[in-house]
Amino acid sequence: MNVHNLMEDIVKSCLKDLMLHQQQVSDLNEKLQSDIIAIALNHLPPKYVSTDQGEVFAKTQLRAQVETDVYRELANAIEKVLKFSRKSELG
Repeated sequence: MNVHNLMEDIVKSCLKDLMLHQQQVSDLNEKLQSDIIAIALNHLPPKYVSTDQGEVFAKTQLRAQVETDVYRELANAIEKVLKFSRKSELG
Protein backbone atom coordinates (compact mmCIF):
# COMPACT_ATOMS: atom_id res chain seq x y z
CA MET A 1 0.00 0.00 0.00
CA ASN A 2 1.16 3.51 -0.72
CA VAL A 3 1.21 6.32 1.79
CA HIS A 4 -2.19 7.99 1.75
CA ASN A 5 -3.58 11.20 3.31
CA LEU A 6 -6.84 10.17 4.99
CA MET A 7 -7.78 13.81 5.46
CA GLU A 8 -8.45 13.96 1.72
CA ASP A 9 -11.01 11.15 2.01
CA ILE A 10 -12.68 12.84 4.97
CA VAL A 11 -12.86 16.22 3.22
CA LYS A 12 -14.37 14.66 0.09
CA SER A 13 -16.91 12.73 2.13
CA CYS A 14 -17.94 15.81 4.11
CA LEU A 15 -18.24 17.85 0.91
CA LYS A 16 -20.55 15.18 -0.54
CA ASP A 17 -22.68 15.47 2.61
CA LEU A 18 -22.85 19.24 2.17
CA MET A 19 -23.80 18.85 -1.48
CA LEU A 20 -26.84 16.81 -0.45
CA HIS A 21 -28.09 19.55 1.86
CA GLN A 22 -26.97 22.85 0.31
CA GLN A 23 -28.21 23.83 -3.12
CA GLN A 24 -25.47 26.40 -3.73
CA VAL A 25 -22.83 23.73 -3.22
CA SER A 26 -24.54 21.00 -5.22
CA ASP A 27 -24.76 23.34 -8.23
CA LEU A 28 -20.97 23.85 -8.38
CA ASN A 29 -19.09 22.23 -11.24
CA GLU A 30 -16.32 19.68 -10.71
CA LYS A 31 -13.52 22.27 -11.06
CA LEU A 32 -15.00 24.47 -8.33
CA GLN A 33 -15.54 21.43 -6.11
CA SER A 34 -11.87 20.52 -6.58
CA ASP A 35 -10.89 24.09 -5.67
CA ILE A 36 -12.93 23.82 -2.47
CA ILE A 37 -11.26 20.54 -1.56
CA ALA A 38 -7.78 21.94 -2.22
CA ILE A 39 -8.40 25.10 -0.17
CA ALA A 40 -9.79 23.11 2.75
CA LEU A 41 -6.94 20.59 2.67
CA ASN A 42 -4.39 23.39 2.69
CA HIS A 43 -5.84 24.53 6.03
CA LEU A 44 -6.08 21.11 7.66
CA PRO A 45 -3.30 18.91 9.00
CA PRO A 46 -2.56 15.82 6.91
CA LYS A 47 -3.22 12.41 8.43
CA TYR A 48 -1.09 9.83 6.67
CA VAL A 49 -1.37 6.05 6.81
CA SER A 50 0.74 3.42 5.12
CA THR A 51 -1.10 0.18 5.86
CA ASP A 52 -4.61 -1.15 5.38
CA GLN A 53 -4.87 -1.76 9.11
CA GLY A 54 -3.84 1.81 9.87
CA GLU A 55 -6.38 3.12 7.38
CA VAL A 56 -9.26 1.18 8.94
CA PHE A 57 -8.29 2.27 12.45
CA ALA A 58 -7.78 5.89 11.47
CA LYS A 59 -11.01 6.13 9.48
CA THR A 60 -13.07 4.98 12.43
CA GLN A 61 -11.31 7.19 14.96
CA LEU A 62 -10.22 10.18 12.94
CA ARG A 63 -13.42 11.36 11.29
CA ALA A 64 -15.20 11.91 14.59
CA GLN A 65 -12.21 13.83 15.93
CA VAL A 66 -11.71 16.18 12.99
CA GLU A 67 -15.19 16.52 11.49
CA THR A 68 -15.89 19.91 13.08
CA ASP A 69 -12.62 21.33 11.74
CA VAL A 70 -13.28 19.84 8.29
CA TYR A 71 -16.76 21.37 8.04
CA ARG A 72 -15.41 24.74 9.21
CA GLU A 73 -12.67 24.72 6.57
CA LEU A 74 -15.09 23.55 3.88
CA ALA A 75 -17.44 26.43 4.76
CA ASN A 76 -14.55 28.90 4.48
CA ALA A 77 -13.42 27.37 1.19
CA ILE A 78 -16.95 27.42 -0.24
CA GLU A 79 -17.28 31.09 0.67
CA LYS A 80 -13.99 31.91 -1.06
CA VAL A 81 -14.83 29.94 -4.20
CA LEU A 82 -18.34 31.39 -4.46
CA LYS A 83 -17.01 34.91 -3.98
CA PHE A 84 -14.33 34.39 -6.62
CA SER A 85 -16.70 32.75 -9.10
CA ARG A 86 -19.18 35.63 -8.75
CA LYS A 87 -16.43 38.16 -9.42
CA SER A 88 -15.37 36.17 -12.49
CA GLU A 89 -18.94 36.12 -13.82
CA LEU A 90 -19.25 39.88 -13.43
CA GLY A 91 -16.16 40.42 -15.51
